[in-house]
Amino acid sequence: MTASTLNRRQMALGITAAGLALSTDGLTASVRAAPPPGPQAMLNGYQPCRFGQVHYRFAQPQKASGKLPFLCLHASPGSSRGYMDFLPMMGTDRLAIAADTPGYGLSDRPPAPSTIGDFAAAMGDLVDAMGLKRIDLLGNHTSSATALELARQRPRLVRKIILNSALMFTPEDLVKMKAGVANVAASDLEAAAARIPENWKAFRKFRPDMNEERAWLLFWEMNRDPMHLDWGYAASFDYDFAKTLVQITQPILILNPNDVLFAITSRARAVVPNGRVLDLPWTGGTFGVHAAEVAALARDFLDG
Repeated sequence: MTASTLNRRQMALGITAAGLALSTDGLTASVRAAPPPGPQAMLNGYQPCRFGQVHYRFAQPQKASGKLPFLCLHASPGSSRGYMDFLPMMGTDRLAIAADTPGYGLSDRPPAPSTIGDFAAAMGDLVDAMGLKRIDLLGNHTSSATALELARQRPRLVRKIILNSALMFTPEDLVKMKAGVANVAASDLEAAAARIPENWKAFRKFRPDMNEERAWLLFWEMNRDPMHLDWGYAASFDYDFAKTLVQITQPILILNPNDVLFAITSRARAVVPNGRVLDLPWTGGTFGVHAAEVAALARDFLDG
């Protein structure tokens, strides 16, 4: 493998692995609220959508709290399993849902490559099928675009938005990003199987915050459908994130970990109309190692 090929693969893994804001500009987070004790059990469900079925995980308190449901969208490739720590913490005082984007996790794959508009509409189908009238929303890396688009499509549905990174790409960024994931999808299953050892080693390198068992679970979630795992990347690169961001009227909290999208996300400070960017010191594990800290930040924003 050439050095340039390795660098492109590392970029792709970095974009993905990093995904697995309320302060003044340039300041790091301060957590004011602690989460309620006793993380809730995480359960599973399915609901219909325009592409078949959507699988989702959820956690909820034993008694209704009156707080809005909180829908979490995962980075691609990946699945709702990436919220296995965060979701039970948020589910202590509200219905917390993490959905598998169509084509990822256990959700049915669309018949053709999807757009961010497609992903957002399918998440709207899920919310409608669950009978939810108003929600708070979380997007993570690629799904930050999906979250914004859902808020644009359904402004009366979405009250507040949290984004883990903002896809404020320049044309030059997009050239690099597209090159970095150009060969991430396997041409066939034989090729996919041959890549497993090398990709596993690379994933472990980029996610040192995880123990081996946890890393293995998430690695396989990323590689469930190896011939189509790049659809989420392509959709996010083709979406005009900055144009939508300035149109959104809902309050937005943009989390900005010190990862591969840090500088790109920082550009949102100049344009976000009703929110702020919160710099975070860590380089990964936002919803894993740092789940308790992020849950406190999320709760403080959503309930404030």
